[in-house]
Amino acid sequence: MRYMNRSKELWMLPLALALLLSACKKDFLEQKKLSAIDEEGVFSDSIRSRGMLNNLYSNIGMSFNSRRYSNTPLDAATDDAEPNLYDNAIATFYTYRLSNGAINSSNTDKDVWTRCFQMIRAANIYIKNKDKVPVTNVTKDFWHGQVRFLRAWYYFTLLKHYGGIPLIGDKVFEGDELIDVQRSSYEDCVNYIVSELDAAAALLPATFEPGSQENLRVSKGTALAVKSRVLLYAASPLFNAGARADDPDHYVSYPSSDNERWKKAADAAKAVISLNVYRLYTLGATPFYEQFLKNVPQDLPEAVFLYWQPQNTANNFYVENSANPVSRGTNNGYQGSAKYVPTQELVDAFGMKNGLPISDPASGYTDGDNMYKNRDPRLTFTVHYNGALRYMGGAFGDQPVYTYTGVIPVSTNRSVTSAIDDGMYRPTGTPTGYFRFKSMNNFGTGSGSELYRPWTLMRYAEVLLNAAEATNEYSGPSAEVYGWLKEIRERAKIDAGANGLFGLKANMTREEMRDVIRNERRTELAFEEHRFWDVRRWKIAPETENRETHGMEITRDASGKYSYRRVVVRKHTFTDAMYFFPIPQSEIVRSPALKQNPGY
Repeated sequence: MRYMNRSKELWMLPLALALLLSACKKDFLEQKKLSAIDEEGVFSDSIRSRGMLNNLYSNIGMSFNSRRYSNTPLDAATDDAEPNLYDNAIATFYTYRLSNGAINSSNTDKDVWTRCFQMIRAANIYIKNKDKVPVTNVTKDFWHGQVRFLRAWYYFTLLKHYGGIPLIGDKVFEGDELIDVQRSSYEDCVNYIVSELDAAAALLPATFEPGSQENLRVSKGTALAVKSRVLLYAASPLFNAGARADDPDHYVSYPSSDNERWKKAADAAKAVISLNVYRLYTLGATPFYEQFLKNVPQDLPEAVFLYWQPQNTANNFYVENSANPVSRGTNNGYQGSAKYVPTQELVDAFGMKNGLPISDPASGYTDGDNMYKNRDPRLTFTVHYNGALRYMGGAFGDQPVYTYTGVIPVSTNRSVTSAIDDGMYRPTGTPTGYFRFKSMNNFGTGSGSELYRPWTLMRYAEVLLNAAEATNEYSGPSAEVYGWLKEIRERAKIDAGANGLFGLKANMTREEMRDVIRNERRTELAFEEHRFWDVRRWKIAPETENRETHGMEITRDASGKYSYRRVVVRKHTFTDAMYFFPIPQSEIVRSPALKQNPGY
């Protein structure tokens, strides 16, 4: 393990203020050993010091990134989505190889390992010099709290990929200095990250003044919410099931199981709720989908942790370019076909508007022409399905997205049918019969211009689900658990029903509630970088990932009548080694003290 070096001077760091939290990719880590004069010059200047702080935000979204691997996110390596098999370069997609079980220590992605440790070193340089910064003590504490939080975030990003990683504390390794440090145990890493988040929370404000540019930064609630996620993962079966014979150093597991870990996770989530800072996004008739298109802090009451891209970068159509149907882009300024598409498995996870799963005979679900009617409203705002109305641009207004195959009406007017572009088996179409819609602009204003909006790395709905899961696992389905789920379902506009339970069964067992919570996470948090990690921490990946995925083939005949057939898209492969990423072999060679993860 070592840090990359280039001769970029420290003083040339981005000096952007609150709006430019992501800065450039060539940061101060990619340079030769800093001289004392360089450091003195930076930390004696508040603007340059703030530039260093700003740059620490530049990689917080690396794992979440919806275009992380060949324009596909980690979701495309799960049963929720598939890399688009119609793309000629599909075999090179990392998500495709990842779900094929074709990743090893020699071909694994090195980016997260390299960049996270670069950012950790950056944070350590700042902490080493924090007392030199010429600002008030209040500002100094605020900046220090952000740095402590961001360092913990990068450690957690490493932890969820690899398990236990080397903890280096505040030490700054210089230049090409070899970092031959052993991995710390999973437990030690969790304890360190939690302690850092607690320390950050003590230095950060609970909230910010409305309209303040500081709304774009992290707060006490952010630190406590991330702590709830860290502890939820740690309490889960993958880590909390006791000692593993193939993990004698406990890099990927605790030495013994402990049900009290669930209580710690529950308490952490409840601490965020009790702040009374966040609320679910509900603005009259506006669906929950709209929150992903907002760019004003006052309009983001649910946002806990955001990644703001620089406004002057090629941010327009960032998600749209990788996931939208071609028909929605022709008149709106972007081109290209979708690189990944939702599966039938994800669509089936959405229940009905009455809150019942489609497998329940009382739900009212029927196959065929009515399969998308009266569904959980979140389905419409997550997935483009055949016949879904979406804004097409220009004078066309709202038109259906058609994904059918078969007899396509002959017309040069794409508003008649988009199936010629979007349909199954078309070169620019979808192999599953679906496209992603969540987080993408519907161009409803008719302007054809893209909204500048952040990535939502964490939001309040997740905190409620974290609290519900941890509480249920610790003590069963209490009134609190029901209350949190009802809150989310009410916001989703699921019918309350005569009993006011929004489709939830009364008096559920712990196991029944567990299934409900897991499915609620899948539907509420779809395409927000949860499914990949959830199925692993729950240890259900052999069932969800080692299987075939499916699509819905809808065939239109000459009369316009549809027929429906569930079709196999692709067989995935999952092995026990795939619960974690392999540590890059180049790092193992460079740092002999490192040990590889089990199975690689």
